Amino acid sequence: MFVDSVKIHVKAGNGGNGGSYFLHEKYVAMGGPSGGNGGRGGSVIFVGEEGLTTLLDFRFTKIIHAEHGQNGMDKNMFGKSGKDTYVKVPIGTTIIDVNTGVVVGDVTKHGQEVIVAQGGRGGKGNMNYATSTMQAPQYAQPGQDAQELWVRLELKVIADVGLV
Repeated sequence: MFVDSVKIHVKAGNGGNGGSYFLHEKYVAMGGPSGGNGGRGGSVIFVGEEGLTTLLDFRFTKIIHAEHGQNGMDKNMFGKSGKDTYVKVPIGTTIIDVNTGVVVGDVTKHGQEVIVAQGGRGGKGNMNYATSTMQAPQYAQPGQDAQELWVRLELKVIADVGLV
């Protein structure tokens, strides 16, 4: 079976929230804020693969998503960034946003990478908001939401054999 057009849902990972923690240790009386930053969410990246000839794999996999970033932790520890998701597509694939009709990318070479959905940025922890006048901020920035869209993959095919 040959499939030359398919519609799929793509969602990148959300960024992790910043941490709102305070340092409490035995010999540190007023430790101050110690919330770490959240991790970056993973992106969805399409990669051109020379050996593929059809979009048949996407007929059964309708949703592609990346990993979310981890939240910031105490003691100024940053959250882990989410892993990017790499999706192999045949060469000659055009990626089109279904809602707007805009061409997101065009894969023309082997190994070419097209970022379809960008991951969200991680939020800042409360240690970033400490100033000389506000030494114990109790808020942290939430992580940024990721891009989420419906895309249509179209495979441009050149005929190998012609009949006269």
